[in-house]
This record gives sequence, C-alpha cells and structure tokens, in this order.
Amino acid sequence: MDPDKLRALSDFYRAEFLRHLELFESQGRLSDSSREAVDRARRRFIFDLDAVCWRTDFPAVAETLLRRLDTLTRLSDLDPKRGH
Repeated sequence: MDPDKLRALSDFYRAEFLRHLELFESQGRLSDSSREAVDRARRRFIFDLDAVCWRTDFPAVAETLLRRLDTLTRLSDLDPKRGH
C-alpha cells in the first residue's frame, strides 16, 4: 500500500478508536483499576498502530474492533452519520 494512504488509514483508525475510548471514559464506566489498564492499552495502540496497518488483514481486524467498541459505547447511535 502507498505510504501516504497507509498513514491516512492509520490516522483515521487512531481517531476513531480514541473517540470510542474517550466516550467510554466520559460515561464513567471505568474504575480506577480499569482506567490504568485502558491507559496502557491506549498507549500501546497509539504506538503500534502504524506497524499494524501494514497487515493485510488490518481493515477487517480494525472494523471488528470498532464494531465491538461501538457495542459498548453506542457512539454510532449518538452520531448516526459516522456509524461503522
């Protein structure tokens, strides 16, 4: 894949994942102990995403993860124009 397209894809998924995580956090669904685990996962995700985007199965993996996050956050219900 073209590096510019790859970067755009990485940026898109990063923003979408962070929107879900921020909403999840703002809904008060995180305890202090789970907040620490989510923060670690967020940092790792941000760090690893560019490399993971090179995988041939990345679009399917990312879509599955976004759908699962949406099941928890219901973000697409709040913003139906941006549903997954």
